[in-house]
Amino acid sequence: MSREQHAKFITRLRGAKAGEFVWGYWLSITRGYDIEIPATKEAPTAADHAEYVDKGDVFATKAGRRLRFEVKTLSVTFTGPKDWPYPEVFVARVEQVDRAIDDVCAWISLSNDFGAAVRVEPTTRAKWYRTTRINKNTGNEETYYAVKLEDARFMEDLWRDV
Repeated sequence: MSREQHAKFITRLRGAKAGEFVWGYWLSITRGYDIEIPATKEAPTAADHAEYVDKGDVFATKAGRRLRFEVKTLSVTFTGPKDWPYPEVFVARVEQVDRAIDDVCAWISLSNDFGAAVRVEPTTRAKWYRTTRINKNTGNEETYYAVKLEDARFMEDLWRDV
């Protein structure tokens, strides 16, 4: 990865924090969880990235139970399955999922306006499949786990009852 690509990655990494805070806030005010959002540690170079892999985006604790959520904010706006702009829901890159599968409660993809989310839980893993796509951020071909729309849980109008 070039220095320029790494700089773009760091910019995206920093921008991703907003979605993590929104999801944590939502869990706190609607579900009563105590929230932990770990600090972001940035690799000084792309070659150092393996030493800086995080251990989770958002942790929610209630009644002694601690849940881990992986959170992504998408570059698109959606309100639910009817206006979801893709034929499937991506869970995450295969290597990210395989590294964390036993610890993650759910993978959350937020609409870029934070008004809706889609949730994929590990209990649906038998229905996941691999698909290879070009990552629009990096231009690299990457393999992801994906799931059909009906096997993901759309959370429409997150703020309706708040």
